[in-house]
Amino acid sequence: MNKLVAFVAAAGCSTASYQGVDDGADGDAVATETDGAPSDAAGPDVPPDARAPLPPQTSRLRIVSACAFPIWIAHSNNVPGEQNVRLDPGGYHDYAIPAGGLASARFWPKVGCDANARNCRIGDSGEGGGAPCGPGGCHPPIDSKFEVTFAAIGSSAATFYNLSLVDGYTLPFSVVPVGNGAGAGSCTASDCSMLTLDACPVAEDLGGSVYPAYADRSLRVADVGCMSPCKAWTYPAPYGLHLPESQDPGLHLCCPTPIDPGTGQCTAANGCITPAACRAASDPLSVVHTDYVQLVHARCPTAYAYSYDDDAGLHACPADTGFRVEFCS
Repeated sequence: MNKLVAFVAAAGCSTASYQGVDDGADGDAVATETDGAPSDAAGPDVPPDARAPLPPQTSRLRIVSACAFPIWIAHSNNVPGEQNVRLDPGGYHDYAIPAGGLASARFWPKVGCDANARNCRIGDSGEGGGAPCGPGGCHPPIDSKFEVTFAAIGSSAATFYNLSLVDGYTLPFSVVPVGNGAGAGSCTASDCSMLTLDACPVAEDLGGSVYPAYADRSLRVADVGCMSPCKAWTYPAPYGLHLPESQDPGLHLCCPTPIDPGTGQCTAANGCITPAACRAASDPLSVVHTDYVQLVHARCPTAYAYSYDDDAGLHACPADTGFRVEFCS
């Protein structure tokens, strides 16, 4: 894979403070050239309390890098502003979220990119400035994702957010709500800093002892990430088995719902599984029994580990709550 090369300047930030919240944690550090992110070297290059404070947050979303190597932040195509913002160690970027709101936005890190934020080791899934994919094809979309729907400022609607590990994870990260509503109800901080590559299951039982042919599957993707059981089942080779999610055990691993569960026709025979059936601990095929889901629930209990993991992963805040997302936290 390509080495990380020349510097790309990160976008500048405005000076206005977001709701008066002083972001007093990480600070500036000097970027160094590296061969990419070692599997478990994704921690801060200096202790957090040894770094200078960052300026006050200037928008409803700040993304910070505590990684010891450069990363690039990609986002879903509906987000305004620059794609693939480079963050050197200790760097940050404040995103200009429209006052009228922004639905179904996603943000994720890319690692090991060239000077044009291409030819990365992981993160180019064909979306978020990643098209067209490189000569080796698209990467599996297993990135650590922050997903959020921002309500309009001043409205009575809620701003919803989650840390999505439904497809997998790459870098450890954390999300901290800031400003109005932070810390109340489900509008709480989420810490996925213990999601290291070493913890990724290497002998996952995809068949729940019912399908022994799928009882020993490594979920590690080289030295760049951890693939979820569903992605290991459905994604093409060499990463996954490329089998249909309507076929068990994939049906229970992915929990597709092409049919309205309320009709009573959402059955395994119809290639559909209800949310309740997806979560059912009494079913030996349920995804909740996988090592991956149990790992995520143990190390990041407020993140989505699988589809319909709403009780753990879905968070609601007041409309104008902001967020600080930190990778390699």
